[in-house]
Amino acid sequence: MKTLLALSALAGALCVVPAAAAETRHPPVVRAVAHDDLDLSTAKGRKTLDRRIEIAIATACGDASSADPMGWKAIQRCRLDAADRVSAQREGVIAAAQRQGGTRIAAQ
Repeated sequence: MKTLLALSALAGALCVVPAAAAETRHPPVVRAVAHDDLDLSTAKGRKTLDRRIEIAIATACGDASSADPMGWKAIQRCRLDAADRVSAQREGVIAAAQRQGGTRIAAQ
């Protein structure tokens, strides 16, 4: 399972989108992570954002039975890939908040 994370600055959200594997025909699942209500210049705001991202990734990638080792590996791969892809976007959103002097990032 591959993931694609897209930053939607106008919507004030990060989006988690696991793409269906080539051999399957499942539609992608999209999870938006709102951040326009957070003060990302504070540790508390960044921690809340990180938790929201973790939940969105876990929800979007799904879960597998511990009795299904191949499925579990695919889920873990999806989660790691999603976390890697959202990392740069997360940093960009935080940097934008800090440039604005700690004000919240509002949807435009």
